[in-house]
Amino acid sequence: MGVGWSTREWREAVSSPDWGPRVLEALRRHFAEGKPLLEPARLITASLEVDPDGTPVLLAIYEHPYWPERTGLRRRLDHAYGLGHGSSPEEALAEEIAFYEISEPLGRQYDLLVEDENGVWWWGDGYPPITDHPDLQRSKRPGR
Repeated sequence: MGVGWSTREWREAVSSPDWGPRVLEALRRHFAEGKPLLEPARLITASLEVDPDGTPVLLAIYEHPYWPERTGLRRRLDHAYGLGHGSSPEEALAEEIAFYEISEPLGRQYDLLVEDENGVWWWGDGYPPITDHPDLQRSKRPGR
């Protein structure tokens, strides 16, 4: 299935003042309608904040069947990897986040989760990247 929108439409959507709320609503709808996920994760809550540069940021708290901790994803909404195929840019990004970020097992990223005062374990933008994992640090060649 292909996308129903162009790169120009993507850029216009991302620069729109209602971009964050549109992605947030599309993500909530993705979970509420039982659309496909890689693993049966459950979205608990999702909200928005804004980074100092004006970029909307998704804060999604979810439960994943592979670990017991309630998990939080902090995700800037100014980029996509082109993996979603929704009928609009916001649906495509919501699908990408739901399928490839929330429902996909964290792997080594799990070791880098940061617990907050409410017992939610966070990852994503503003938290340690996977490149900080000790196993990856040990595997780097000298001088890199």
